Amino acid sequence: MSDLKTCPFCLEEIPARAIKCKYCESMVDDVTPKASEKSTPAVTSFYEDQNPPQTPPGIHYHAAPEKKNRKFLVPLIVVAVLLLLTGAGAGYWFLLGDAGVPVAEAVETDDILGSWKGTTGDEEIFFQFQPNDMVSIAVPSEGYWFRTEYRLVTSDDTSYLELHNRGTDEWERIAELSASEPETITMVDTWDGIVIDLVSHPDSDVGDVFRELRFER
Repeated sequence: MSDLKTCPFCLEEIPARAIKCKYCESMVDDVTPKASEKSTPAVTSFYEDQNPPQTPPGIHYHAAPEKKNRKFLVPLIVVAVLLLLTGAGAGYWFLLGDAGVPVAEAVETDDILGSWKGTTGDEEIFFQFQPNDMVSIAVPSEGYWFRTEYRLVTSDDTSYLELHNRGTDEWERIAELSASEPETITMVDTWDGIVIDLVSHPDSDVGDVFRELRFER
């Protein structure tokens, strides 16, 4: 038995065990290998014969697979990778890139309870926020302290401090509050934009400050 057989489609000789022609890529698994070179009948070339040979009985024709145009495949892959890297970079920037920078958050009532020392420029202001919605405020530079009701109002994730004016019996919004670190609150004056940095302070020290000042109703 010969080690070669003839492809019935392109008439090229291929290995006897081949199931697919390496020249025309047709399936030839059912083609019987030729017995010998002497017994091989002369066959007219496919390109010389005006009428192409008919498919022999028992042979199933399989069209050669169409080669797809892949010239756009590489650019598409590159674009997809760039988009993926861009999205990952943006996510890292927003989630991790600013991890070392504190983000200001709205302040709640429980966050401000206790005594605070505020500084703005060279001036100091002391606050004592009580659980009964009362706040004592000391202004050493003016030599007095006073007490009134307070409340926090939240709007658009922003907290505002409002004090009750006993003279007009109305609530006055005096400052915007935000917290970026534990036991630290930033107070921005509503009218003049003056920034007061509040830091949690021992009650005893703040109490001493109040005792040295006169009380005004």
